[in-house]
Amino acid sequence: MQDRYDVIVVGAGPIGSATARHLADGGHSTLVVGPAEPAGFADHRGVWAGHYDEGRLAHVLEVPLMTSMLAMRSIRRFPELRERTGVEFTVPTHSLSVMPRETPGGSSSDWFDRDLLARNARDLGVEVDELDEDALCAAYPALSFEPGHVALVQRDAFILNPRRLVEAELAAATAAGAVLVRDEVVRTGKTDGGVLVTAASGASWRAGQVVLATGAASNATGLLPRPLLMPSFGATVVLVEVDGPDAVDMPAVMYLKYRDGRSLFGGIVMSPRPYPDGRWYVKLAGGSLLANPLDTAEEIAAWVRTGGRREDVDEALAVLHDLLPGREFGPARTRPCMVSATPTERPYIDRVDETAVIAVEGERGAMAADEIGRLTAELAVHGRWRDTIPHEVFQARWAEPGWTTAGWLAARR
Repeated sequence: MQDRYDVIVVGAGPIGSATARHLADGGHSTLVVGPAEPAGFADHRGVWAGHYDEGRLAHVLEVPLMTSMLAMRSIRRFPELRERTGVEFTVPTHSLSVMPRETPGGSSSDWFDRDLLARNARDLGVEVDELDEDALCAAYPALSFEPGHVALVQRDAFILNPRRLVEAELAAATAAGAVLVRDEVVRTGKTDGGVLVTAASGASWRAGQVVLATGAASNATGLLPRPLLMPSFGATVVLVEVDGPDAVDMPAVMYLKYRDGRSLFGGIVMSPRPYPDGRWYVKLAGGSLLANPLDTAEEIAAWVRTGGRREDVDEALAVLHDLLPGREFGPARTRPCMVSATPTERPYIDRVDETAVIAVEGERGAMAADEIGRLTAELAVHGRWRDTIPHEVFQARWAEPGWTTAGWLAARR
């Protein structure tokens, strides 16, 4: 293995692997460094990734419009990536967004604003159907939604497997000449003509540029000179076991469930998917997002070791029993996840300094990762922004020293 590269990518998740792929495809010598998925979380130490999962939506029913645009650019390259690697990482689905007829205020209002989502889809040339309450019931008779709710459906969406997407991106990257090292970077520093990157194993490498694709844990890695304005949270995924792919007849559902003016659930209910343990699960996520602010590697590790909030199981089962009345479900379990947010609601793709680039999108990054990786690779090797989308859209916002997610959350209350 050589000890100097054009670019070293720190982080081997969706964005890091995609960045490495586009760098290698461009003929740049590339090293990508990131740990493999841990075998378990009961005794976990250190940071955690958000892509250890089998099902995410890839669709355009998102806000802001830029999120959907990045996703579309990525989705258009999916067939080529599958053909190059032989890795299947998508399954066709209906993407069904269900919300109250009258959109409530609050943080969820834009994410579940049917008119706004429909306009965004039209702007991108994607056909969607607007369903009133009666049409929703007629279109999905196996499901029982809360009265007074309406919907928007994109029929040509995908369920994206983020684990398999990363597998495909890394396979393409290494086939094009990139080197993959399963290690954890603990330090970066300036050296003559570039940067020195050191891993937990003691190994070190030099490069002209380094890309930090360290996800929701970016502020906890110790690799940034100052914190990003990017709150990070421990999210809980609830997996409810079902008998198989045909156990329940449902699309992938984004569901904002209101009753008597009170929110009962806001998040995703995923169609049954197979998981590494050989079982099939319906996944629910979104209930307790802001309950677990995380700032340090120690806090992240402690959160991961909990396995997720058990309280979310009752909420998830209540949603499922209302959606599919009379159905029996198997055991429910929780898994820890990490997400982050930016005040712009867009990715950060920006320079940290003359030798480092940051690229993060902590919650919906999987479906847009390939395009984020392409933009990041171009910024790293060319030193300037070259896309038709203005760079201002993705410029990072930096926090004052001492900034924390917990402090940010307290200030909002």
